[in-house]
Amino acid sequence: MITQKQRGKKMSLANIRKKSKLKPPKLVLYGGAGIGKTSFASSMNSPIFVLTEDGMGKIECDHFQVAKDYDSFLANIKSLLDEEHEYKTVAVDSLDWLEPLIWEKVCQEHGKKSIEEFGYGRGYVEALKQWREYIDLLNRLRDEKGMTIIQIAHNQIKRFESPEIEPYDRHELKLHRKAGDLILEHSDCCFFANFKLGTVKTQGKGGQTNTKAVQGDRVIYTIESPAYLAKNRYGLEKEYPFDWEVIREAILKN
Repeated sequence: MITQKQRGKKMSLANIRKKSKLKPPKLVLYGGAGIGKTSFASSMNSPIFVLTEDGMGKIECDHFQVAKDYDSFLANIKSLLDEEHEYKTVAVDSLDWLEPLIWEKVCQEHGKKSIEEFGYGRGYVEALKQWREYIDLLNRLRDEKGMTIIQIAHNQIKRFESPEIEPYDRHELKLHRKAGDLILEHSDCCFFANFKLGTVKTQGKGGQTNTKAVQGDRVIYTIESPAYLAKNRYGLEKEYPFDWEVIREAILKN
């Protein structure tokens, strides 16, 4: 409760700060199936996985059982807030498997058989309430428990409608656009994981030169380009090796 004395308290220039204390980052990592997103997250500091899909494979890392509904998923997140533990990183694996759990919850609350039954995209707007509830819990895990957040997602290639040039295809989060925009807004970084591609020229029959695409090392892209969605708030370089320690050190330097 705000007292009369507090209401009358004047702000002071002494409260101004040039630089805030660096909080643990809130990350999104997305890319194709099998590129190593879960393995990347498992290399972070003392991780605990909150699963919506069974993607751990042979990775030995602490994790909750796969959540089959939104309430179970949320209960797992809340337990990290309410109980004492030594985990330093929470990994949500994955966002695109969480999305249908959210849709199912919204449909149950409104007596609908599918998210499309709302009509005119209203179901996806209703789902943002659950997405915001989830994001608020992640923010509390960071602020109250000092945990780094990493959210894993698959990619999809979608047509991007640019107001300046002709539409083109690019890699994006495999989420409905409204949910994807909200997740992106509330993340410090959105990393795109992919294989670095190159070309090799070979000499064919009759002296004809052929160009062949070759797959290189795995890399992390941190700055958006026409080919993919990405962002970061730390002034990172465009590209890094597929190595959390390298990226973590770059974040701390900036």
